[in-house]
Amino acid sequence: MSEPQTSRMYLSRLWVLMLTVFVDMMGFLIVLPLLPFYAKKLGADPTRIGLLVAVFAVAQLATAPLWGRLSDRYGRRPMIITGLVMSAVSYLLFEQASTVWLLFGSRIFQGIGAGTNGVVQAYLSDTVPAERRSQALGWLTAAASAGVMLGPAVASLAKSYSTIGPGYVAAGLCILNAIS
Repeated sequence: MSEPQTSRMYLSRLWVLMLTVFVDMMGFLIVLPLLPFYAKKLGADPTRIGLLVAVFAVAQLATAPLWGRLSDRYGRRPMIITGLVMSAVSYLLFEQASTVWLLFGSRIFQGIGAGTNGVVQAYLSDTVPAERRSQALGWLTAAASAGVMLGPAVASLAKSYSTIGPGYVAAGLCILNAIS
């Protein structure tokens, strides 16, 4: 394969992976700033609100090693798509939650499905030439940071100027990313 073809393939893969982490982090930060308000509206006290924030990390910590193993066995792409779909479901549950316990379910499910970043990094390591890997990881981090930066703004716009709830916006972005 010629150098321009290899370069185009590398850039194409990198853009897809950057889009994946961008959407993943943006969805996370669309929902997270609103979580205390939703929880309080459903009657959660400050302790439960803190637990709602923490339970995501507990679920992610408990399942992160499993994501690596599953991606080795079934492939990177199927596991990335699985994680995006799980995130979408958790955002829909978040938006529809009528009790604090459903919010807990949403956060736990979101944490379980949050293994995509590690899988994306493994996929990048599998497919990007060694001499470009550090640069590619830098771009991946930049894309994640852009998602973190834009997520709260998108949540605010969705909440203020739209009839579509922020959880639906986050879910839609994940589904679009999964099918792209």
